[in-house]
Amino acid sequence: MDSLLEIKIALHFKGTEITYGKFALGTERQTALDTFNLLKGRMEHSATCMIQMVLTHEVAGLPIPLATIFCNLKELKENVAIISKEIFRISKLEESGMSAFE
Repeated sequence: MDSLLEIKIALHFKGTEITYGKFALGTERQTALDTFNLLKGRMEHSATCMIQMVLTHEVAGLPIPLATIFCNLKELKENVAIISKEIFRISKLEESGMSAFE
């Protein structure tokens, strides 16, 4: 059974994590990883990068992290545009009967 892949967006502030957004990327693991690898940001948390983006997949209903980046507001804006563009591109491919790998 295929598991759902998502990108979760959370703000880290004063020791708390506030999740405030998710993008569903479907069930194609490689397509989701390729999309995530296009995103701007860095692997390490810093004072200027308090927004966390995590690529997860579900196993038995629990989200399992596959990759994580931290970004600032400018990078988040770019990342939302990248994710939206990729979701649109993939949905158009599926609509035409092609896979994202063709």
